[in-house]
Amino acid sequence: MARMLCVLFMIFVHVPDGQTSAMLYTLSDGSFAVFLEGFLVEGPGRASAALLSVVSGYLAATTLLKPGSSVWLLYRRRFKSIILPMFIWAVATCLIYLAASRFRPTFLDDAQTLLEQLNFVLFLTAMPDGATMHLGFLRDLFVCVLLSPLLLPAIQRMAWLVLPLLGLFYLFEHDQSSVLILRPLVLFAFSTGIYLATRKVALNALDRFWPLFVVLSIVATMAILLVNSGIAENAVSLFAARDMEFDEVVLYPIGRLFGSLAIWTLIPMVLGGRLQAWMTRFTPYLFAAFCGHYLMLTMVFHALWAPTLGGRESNVFIIWFLAAPVLSMAMAMIVVNVTLRIYPPLATLLTGGRMSAASTSSPIGERRRQGLVLGMWLLITRAFDMMTRPVAAMLRAWFQASRRLLLGRR
Repeated sequence: MARMLCVLFMIFVHVPDGQTSAMLYTLSDGSFAVFLEGFLVEGPGRASAALLSVVSGYLAATTLLKPGSSVWLLYRRRFKSIILPMFIWAVATCLIYLAASRFRPTFLDDAQTLLEQLNFVLFLTAMPDGATMHLGFLRDLFVCVLLSPLLLPAIQRMAWLVLPLLGLFYLFEHDQSSVLILRPLVLFAFSTGIYLATRKVALNALDRFWPLFVVLSIVATMAILLVNSGIAENAVSLFAARDMEFDEVVLYPIGRLFGSLAIWTLIPMVLGGRLQAWMTRFTPYLFAAFCGHYLMLTMVFHALWAPTLGGRESNVFIIWFLAAPVLSMAMAMIVVNVTLRIYPPLATLLTGGRMSAASTSSPIGERRRQGLVLGMWLLITRAFDMMTRPVAAMLRAWFQASRRLLLGRR
């Protein structure tokens, strides 16, 4: 459930609006719609990446701590469930944008070298801006998995040293100069998840403090919006003079901390209800929704929404924004199920191994599919026969007439 909520909240950060630059959310606009949009982006939207990394680190450590666990098996599974889907979705996105670049400028035009082009797909040395940027999170997550056999014993023995060092690395590294980890937040949060697993911390220990975390999360988000509005300009300038970003060093860490705790402690309140049943039903499509949401939303926005209802300047843009997570899930379901019927192995890759033909088929459904395929085959053969029958008759008559002439017959 945490992963479901985190991915849905993260989608708010990437909702396409037709603008060439990212929106700077402030409190000076005066519009409630823009305020709500900014609150969701700067609050739960940014906190979700941290919580998702914590959960991933906790699960990786839990796997490695099991008796008889295999590091290489963990590597192989995560490669299939993280890197291969990342590559497929990134390539598909680049191909579609490459076709679109023949008619309008796209993010692909910014690449000047082969390495920059490869970074759009593999994120080898940087996480460039563009339609594939969110997939760079998967790259860093896989690097954390590769480092987990080293992080696990280090945190078990020297958590008092390792976590503060990784925390400082997260706070003061923002320019992606560290090629190993492009977003240090992922490594720090992943290591925090390992710490929770190694110390066997009760995951419901803080649930009773959910009102406090919700309030603190709201306060932290409002502080971000206030600073964006021009408050604390002296502090922002002071940090900028030292080549540091005030929001990345001070505001975002606090917002991510309390936002993650708020989301986590609110989850038990919906356990056992309809929301959990809904999440369980649609969980297999979650990974595809995360990987393909920006591409799918962009296509719908430019092809349908913007031409009919307008872009960001429209009064109904907030409806598009709020519907983006649910719309992403719906489109992911369509893409995955269509792919599942056409080529099941590709559907398995698109969902990171979370859905396969075997897990969705039933004997009755299989018989129906077989009957459908057989019927289509009979229709195709009948149509082919009807189209080729006159040609075959003409060729047969020509062959017989030629044979009679060659044999001296009439």
